[in-house]
Amino acid sequence: MANLLDRDVFQFQLSAIAEEMSAALRRSAFSPIIWDMLDYSCAVFTAGGELLAQAETIPAQLGVMGHALQGVAREIPLDTWREGDVLICNDPYRGCTHTPDVVLFSPVFADGRLVAIASTIAHHVDIGGKLPSTTAPDNLEVFAEGLLFPPMKLVEGGVRNETIFRFIEGNVRNPRACIGDLSAQIAGCRTGERRVAELSDRYGRERFLELAGECLDYGERYVRNALRALPNVVRRAELLMEDDVSSPEPLRIAVEVTIGETDITIDFTGTDRQRRNALNCPLSSTHSMALYAIRGLTAADGPRNEGGNRAVRIRVPEGSFLNPTRPAAVGNRHFAQQAVADVVLKALVDVVPERSSAGSQISFPGLRAGGFDPRGGPAEPARYFILHDIIGGGMGGFDGGDGLDAVDTHGGNCGVLSAEIVETISPVRVRCSELVQGSGGPGRQRGGLAMRRDYEMLADDLMVSVFFQQGNAATAPWGAFGGEAGRPASAVLNPGRPDARPLSTKAIGVGLRRGDVVRLESAGGGGWGPASERDPALTARDAGESYV
Repeated sequence: MANLLDRDVFQFQLSAIAEEMSAALRRSAFSPIIWDMLDYSCAVFTAGGELLAQAETIPAQLGVMGHALQGVAREIPLDTWREGDVLICNDPYRGCTHTPDVVLFSPVFADGRLVAIASTIAHHVDIGGKLPSTTAPDNLEVFAEGLLFPPMKLVEGGVRNETIFRFIEGNVRNPRACIGDLSAQIAGCRTGERRVAELSDRYGRERFLELAGECLDYGERYVRNALRALPNVVRRAELLMEDDVSSPEPLRIAVEVTIGETDITIDFTGTDRQRRNALNCPLSSTHSMALYAIRGLTAADGPRNEGGNRAVRIRVPEGSFLNPTRPAAVGNRHFAQQAVADVVLKALVDVVPERSSAGSQISFPGLRAGGFDPRGGPAEPARYFILHDIIGGGMGGFDGGDGLDAVDTHGGNCGVLSAEIVETISPVRVRCSELVQGSGGPGRQRGGLAMRRDYEMLADDLMVSVFFQQGNAATAPWGAFGGEAGRPASAVLNPGRPDARPLSTKAIGVGLRRGDVVRLESAGGGGWGPASERDPALTARDAGESYV
């Protein structure tokens, strides 16, 4: 039995290893979607597949990694893993999420025995598929969503499988970036291997395993104790999200949350069936975001390991769009996974109001562009580029204050791509990045403001796609306890010009030329409490600082 000090020091040591893995990956990566937007994660698992520690980057990916590890281990048993191996997988129906999120695992041995597993996951800006940046909402099957890696050894015994690397190079739009990012992921895994092995040597293998078990047990006790402080209740909620691809009818997510004495059950029965589009969400992502929501409400300050998840049961009907059957497309699953978190939080907003907020922007507005960059000069061939950017929006107001402005909420946590980087890597100019005045839902605590960003095309024959959610009043961020909804998201082509026109929530593969401008606006956060109860001093400040 470990004493409390030893256990907590050990947990923080593991967390520090995950953060060092994160630093190694980020500093080695080729693509700004990783090193600037931070769309990647790192973690350390037990040999049994339970999460021990994670780096603080993208919550949505971390719950996925455990599912992916189970899927890989089913096909390549752990007793066949050897020192120096690195295994790869990105198949959504083998525990992973959408295909651009490539997962790597590497074993850590001590005295010849497997004691832990290091893992990295990163979003690759292009992994093939019909559009630049891979994903397209109108895809019907996962086979249209770029390369699919079944579980296999990318590196075996320290030797890279060059056949796999050459195959990848021949099937992606930017092979240099893709291979470079894979190499950065390997570097992250190797960093984890070294540090975990050093930690095991320091404590001794048996003590290491004992402390790992204690950390997980403490994580479980922490969440179960938090649940004991809550009333035993059943709560239900629903959310709508746009389809606008296979049907004009919105998709409905329904949830029932049952809080027991020391456990909690999340049941998505009543959620719509899967659709003939890529908005379906693989089971691993649904689980990940449901767990994120419960962790935020019960154990935000607790240990970030798998132990707390033992108190959570999740039921998702097979064949629903939150648990689709193969080969349904899932490339744009991020809209649904964000909605999963939001609907669970909505169901429990009156149970845990002190840790809740009104509805947040989960509009996830993104611009993807690809084509040839003519800026290299007459002596240089035009370079093919890929641009992938997303913008944040308003967090919901909460009991302690106004919602944050222009943030990527819930499982996202991505940064907006720096304007300087956009303009360096692509023939696209960022004409403005600003808050949207008056977009936060009115309330005693105002919703956070949306963000507006204008992109000007500086070349001809560009293929541009624009995707977003929460584009109308029925899907906009919801208000809580009398607060009002946030302003919906939108997109406009050539705003302020005679040829201006609104873009749908799924504008796919639009051909644009030099001088065209795309304006993206995210959604504002919902308000908390009646607006009539807002402090007059805050109302005056809002007007003086152009928030309203």
